[in-house]
Amino acid sequence: MNTILFLLCWISYFSTYIGRQNYSAVMAEIIASEGYLNQACGMVGTGFFICYGAGQLVSGFLGDRISPKWMIFTGLTGSAIANGIMSLLHSPQSMTIAWCINGLFQSMTWSPILRVFAEYLPAKEQKNACVNIATTYPAAVFLTYPLSSLMIYLWGWRSMFIFTCTFIGLVAVLWLCLFSFLEKKLEFQRQQNHKELLSESSTTSEKSSSHSIPVCLVIAIFFICGSLIVQGALRDGVTSWVPSYLSNTYHVGTSVAIFATTLLPAINLLGVYAANFIFRKWKKNEIQTSTILFAGSLIFLACLILTEGIHLVLSLIFFSLVTSCMMGINLMLVSFIPTNFLKWGRVSTVSGILNSTVYIGSSISTFGLGVVADLFGWSILIRFLCLFAAMGLVFCLCAIPGWKKFSSTLG
Repeated sequence: MNTILFLLCWISYFSTYIGRQNYSAVMAEIIASEGYLNQACGMVGTGFFICYGAGQLVSGFLGDRISPKWMIFTGLTGSAIANGIMSLLHSPQSMTIAWCINGLFQSMTWSPILRVFAEYLPAKEQKNACVNIATTYPAAVFLTYPLSSLMIYLWGWRSMFIFTCTFIGLVAVLWLCLFSFLEKKLEFQRQQNHKELLSESSTTSEKSSSHSIPVCLVIAIFFICGSLIVQGALRDGVTSWVPSYLSNTYHVGTSVAIFATTLLPAINLLGVYAANFIFRKWKKNEIQTSTILFAGSLIFLACLILTEGIHLVLSLIFFSLVTSCMMGINLMLVSFIPTNFLKWGRVSTVSGILNSTVYIGSSISTFGLGVVADLFGWSILIRFLCLFAAMGLVFCLCAIPGWKKFSSTLG
C-alpha cells in the first residue's frame, strides 16, 4: 500500500510539472512564430512563479489544516482548466493572466504531498520518498521537451496545452478515487506515526525551552531562504531560457533547440541521487551539502563561459550540470528540511514558506534574464548566472552555524 501511495503522489506531482514546463518548452516557438519579445514571454513565466510562490505561503498554512485529498484534487483540476485556456489565447497579456491562475492552483499540491508522506508513511521511508519524488522534475522535463518538439512539428505549439489539459484532468480523477481508497487502508499507519510524535513531544519541549534555539533557527532560515531564491533563479532561469540561448548562439531551429534540451533532465536525475549520497556521507547536514552543490554550479558556469560558442552539446552538458546541482539543493532545502518539523506538526507550513522563496527567484530570473538577453545579449546573461551562483554559495556558508546549532537540539 505504501508503494501505491507513493506512486500516486509521484504521478500527481509529475503532472503538475508537465503543466508548467510545457510553457518553457514551447516559449522559443511562441517567440519565433508570434513575434513576441523575450521579455513579454518571460513575463508569462514570471506571473506563474509569483502566483505559485505567493500561493505556497497560503497552501502551506492550509495544508496542515485541510485534507490533502481535496487540496490536491482542487489544485490539479484548476491547473488542467488553466492549461486548456492557454491553448485559446493570442496575446502575452492574456497568457500571463491564465498562467497566473495556473500558478495559484499548482501551489496547492506540494505541501499537502509532504504532509501525506509524514502522516501515512513509516518514518524510515519518509526521506526516501522525498528523494524519489524529486525525480518528478527531471522526468517531466525529459518528457515535456521532446513531446513539445513533436507537437510543434505536427500541430503547432497550442496542441501541447490541449494535451496537458487532458492529462492533468485524468490524473485529478485518479487522485481523488485512489486516495479515497488508500487513506482508509493506511489509517493504522497514520495513527502509529501520531503516537510516535506524541512520545517525543516531552523531549522536544525540553530542548525547545532554550532561548538560543529560536534565534539560531531564525538566522539559519533567513539565509536558507536567500539560498533558495538563488536556487530558483538558476534552476528555472536556465530551464526557461536554454532553448532560446541555443537557438540564438548556435543558429539552430527552435524544434532542434527544444529537443536538445532534453539532455538536462537525464543529468538532473543523477544530481538528485548524488545530493542524497553527499548528504548521507556529510553527517546528514542539509546546508553543508547545498554549499558543495552551489560551489559546483559556480565551477560549471565558469566552464560554460570559457567554452561558449564551441559546440552546442558542450554548452548543454554544462547547463545540465548546473541544473543538476540546483535539483540537489532543492532536495536538501525544500524536501528534507521541513521533515525536521514533524514533531510540531508544521511540515506543510515550513515547506510552503521555503518553497515560496524558490519561486521569488524563479519569477525574477524568468523575466529578468529575458530583459538581460534583449538589452545586452546572451553572453552577459551567463555572467549573471555566475553571480547568482556565487550569492547562493555565500548564503549557504552563512546558514551553516545556525542550522548546526538548531540541528543539535533535534537529537
